Amino acid sequence: MRFDMSMWLHQAEHNWYTVNGLIYPGVFIFVIFWVFAFGACVGSFLNVCIWRIPRRESLSKEASHCTSCGAKIHWYDNIPIVSYLVLRGRCRACKESYSSSYFWIELTCAVLVSLVFWKTGWCGQSASVIPARMIMVFIGVACAMTDLRSKSVPDKLTFTGMFLGLLAAYFLPGAWSAEDGFQALLYALASGIVPGWILLVEAFALSNKPLPSLLDGIGNGLGYGAVLVIIGFVRELFGSGTLFGYQIIPESFYEAGYVNNGLMLFPPSALIIVGIIIWVHRTHNKDLQEK
Repeated sequence: MRFDMSMWLHQAEHNWYTVNGLIYPGVFIFVIFWVFAFGACVGSFLNVCIWRIPRRESLSKEASHCTSCGAKIHWYDNIPIVSYLVLRGRCRACKESYSSSYFWIELTCAVLVSLVFWKTGWCGQSASVIPARMIMVFIGVACAMTDLRSKSVPDKLTFTGMFLGLLAAYFLPGAWSAEDGFQALLYALASGIVPGWILLVEAFALSNKPLPSLLDGIGNGLGYGAVLVIIGFVRELFGSGTLFGYQIIPESFYEAGYVNNGLMLFPPSALIIVGIIIWVHRTHNKDLQEK
């Protein structure tokens, strides 16, 4: 596919990035500075989350303090990136060194959100996708660094990430290239199934030989595929009365008063169907039931 420069220039004339003057160095530097500062501030808050959440400490009741001497950190010593450089990574009160990860997390968040902002505008994409991408950056950094430090990711982080991700999918469908919020929710839910399957297969493969691991991967893949087929089958049949676009429920049923269940067409209905599948499976297999 040949790149059409004239077409790109035509689109750029109507792009929010161009319309707001971000192609001019002065304007770009001013705006990207505040985007960078915003990312650094969120990175500073993530430092608090990464340290306190695994220790079950409050995020709001206690002010920022030195973990060595307990001295309160004043606002002028808590400026993201800048304060770390000015104090050379040390506490003003006890002179003990802070972990360099505080600095790198703030810098990483600042750089990544700046790149997200720049790339989205330069590629002519809608500005509405920027918040969703920033949320994914922040959640990803928080989970990754918490896992590196404590060797686990607390439910508070994962559930918050799931909630914010689904919320962003519904209100910012453009980030998923979807036509509306419900379609974006479906994409988001489906995108979580594949990584989950990969993680399960990888966990099994780490402690087993290649052939059993291969068979386990195939079995898991077929199992996930079967669940998705069942979900699609039930949703289409009861939601629209069709299967693969062909009418299945006779017209006589509709004449008698039957009405399609429109709720089945909404993405959350997939979770209800999965719950029913699990319930049926556990009902017939007593070994899966909790004592």
